[in-house]
Amino acid sequence: MNIYLGSVLIVDESVQITDLVGQWLKAEELEVFTAESGLNALAKVQMFAPDVVITNAELPDISGFDLCKKIKSDEQMQFTQVLCVSGLDSETARLRASAVGADDYIESTAEHYVFASKVKSLLRVKRLSNQLRQKYAELEEKNHIIDIQLKMGMQVQRALIPDINTQFNDCRILSRYFPAMGVGGDFYVMVPLTQHSYSIIMGDVSGHGIAAAFLTAILNMMIANLAPKYFNPDQLLFYLNNELCSLFEKSSSQLFACIFCAVINTKDKYVRYANAGQALPLYVNSGAAESIELESSGKPVGMMKDSRYSMRSIEYNRNDLLLFMTDGLQDVFYKDQPDEFTSRLKEILTDIRYVDDMREILDIVCNNFYNDAATGAARMAMDDVSMILCRL
Repeated sequence: MNIYLGSVLIVDESVQITDLVGQWLKAEELEVFTAESGLNALAKVQMFAPDVVITNAELPDISGFDLCKKIKSDEQMQFTQVLCVSGLDSETARLRASAVGADDYIESTAEHYVFASKVKSLLRVKRLSNQLRQKYAELEEKNHIIDIQLKMGMQVQRALIPDINTQFNDCRILSRYFPAMGVGGDFYVMVPLTQHSYSIIMGDVSGHGIAAAFLTAILNMMIANLAPKYFNPDQLLFYLNNELCSLFEKSSSQLFACIFCAVINTKDKYVRYANAGQALPLYVNSGAAESIELESSGKPVGMMKDSRYSMRSIEYNRNDLLLFMTDGLQDVFYKDQPDEFTSRLKEILTDIRYVDDMREILDIVCNNFYNDAATGAARMAMDDVSMILCRL
C-alpha cells in the first residue's frame, strides 16, 4: 500500500535544475510539481496546494523572496512551507528570507541529501501544522456547540428567574441578576401566598456555571410546589431540604444550596424569616435612620436530612427598605472582609433610604460593590450576584 508522504513545488527558470531536484525528491516518493516563474508558481500553489515550495531567490519576473512574501500573506496559502534557495551563502540573503517568512534557507550548491533532509523536515512541520489546525477546528466547532447550548441554557434559566419589577399591595419589589458565566447558581423567587402576604426566596447553589444552573431549575420547581403549602419560612426550608437530600442521596456529588426565605405580611406589617446558610438581608428603618441585618442561621439545604430551621420576625414601617442579596456582591471588592462590606453597605443604604426611584438605589449599590465592566478571565473569576430590593 502506497503511503502519501507529501507534495513539493519546485520553482526555477532552469528546466535542468527543476528536473534534477525533482528526481532527488521523487526518489524519496514525494509528489513533485514544477514552475518556471514566480507568478506561475503562485497559480500552482493555489491550484495544487503543495506542502512545500522550493524557490530560487532569482526568478525571471518576481524574486523568490517576493514569492514567499505573497504566499505567507495569503490566508489560504500561509501554512505552506517555503524553502528559499540562493547561489550565495550570504547573511543578507538569509536575513531577507527570514524577514519575508521563509521557513528555511539553503545554498543551491548543497548536496542532494541536504535538500532531501530539509524538505523532509519541512514536511514533518507541515503535517504537525495540519494536525494542529484540524484539532483547533474541531475544538472551535465544539466550542461553538457549547456556546449555543450555553445561550439556550441562559434563555431557559432567565425564563425560570425573570426580572422582578412589581408591586404587591403597598410594597414595591425590584430585582437585579448578574450571572458570572451567562448561566449561574443564583436564583430568586417571589411567591404570592395570600391576599396580604408574599414570600421572597433567594438562594445560591454550590458552584456556578451549567451544573449550578441545572440545580437552580430543580429548586425553582420544588419551591413552586412547596411554598403555597408551607407559609412559615422554617417549614418551607425543612421540607425543601428533605426533598433535595432525597433527590441526591445516591449521588457521590455534594450538591447543596444556601437559601434565605422571608414572608412579608403587608396587612400586619411584619416580616417572618428563616435562613439556610445564605447571606443576610439588610433591613433599613427609614424613620430611625438605622440599618440592621436580619440575623438567622441554619445548614444549607441538601446537606443533612431533617435539619431544623428557626423562624424569626421583625415589624416594619411604611417606606422602610429590605435588601436581599447573594454573597457574590461582597466578593468583588470585599472578599474575606465581611464586616467592612456590611458596614459600608449599611452606611450607603441609610444615606439613600429616601430615594424614591428603586432603580437608582440599586444602581448606587452596584456602582459601589459590583464590577459590571469586567470581561474575560476577570469575569469568570467573579461569583454570581443577585439582589432584590423591597420598598415596604
